[in-house]
Amino acid sequence: MVRVAGFATAIRRTLLPAIDRLARTHPQVEVRVREHEPLEAFDLLARDRVDLALTYDYNLAPTSWGHDHESTPLWQTAWGLGVPLTETRPDLRAQADRPWIVNSRSTADEDVLRTLSTLSGFTPRIVHRVDSLELVDDLIAAGHGVALLPRDRATHPDVAVLSLGEPSVELRAYAVTRPGRRRWPPVRAVLDHL
Repeated sequence: MVRVAGFATAIRRTLLPAIDRLARTHPQVEVRVREHEPLEAFDLLARDRVDLALTYDYNLAPTSWGHDHESTPLWQTAWGLGVPLTETRPDLRAQADRPWIVNSRSTADEDVLRTLSTLSGFTPRIVHRVDSLELVDDLIAAGHGVALLPRDRATHPDVAVLSLGEPSVELRAYAVTRPGRRRWPPVRAVLDHL
């Protein structure tokens, strides 16, 4: 049994296909899934409650890897500015007076937003803290705020995700284990399929 904690996008995008492949190649390996944001997953990993953590950081808010983590890069994706479909101003500064939406259980995207807004000369007014990207879409579509969103996913039909320009924002996903744990055959099988 391999216990995995990870954020929803990585579970959907990376882990579920890996579980399907494992069922064919390693039917004896059972994978148990727990949805958690990176800091929660790191805590579970440190307390030996999970064997593998699927985490993320951003190029503008990198994780400082400690001696108690072994990380494997999985994928990365560009993020943009999520606005109502009728909005055409991709300039972050043009959104300075709008309410902003950030993650409720992780500060990484808020750190990125604060960096970008500082470079654009404003302080964001953070109003909503939401985990679910679908709920972020709904809030944007209803005119209740704007947010940073991944550019490679389907959004609400009334939401546009505009390119930010420079500096670009990249979310980077990782598989993280405790030192030496990746050599354990069941974890190695999961990592190989990720």
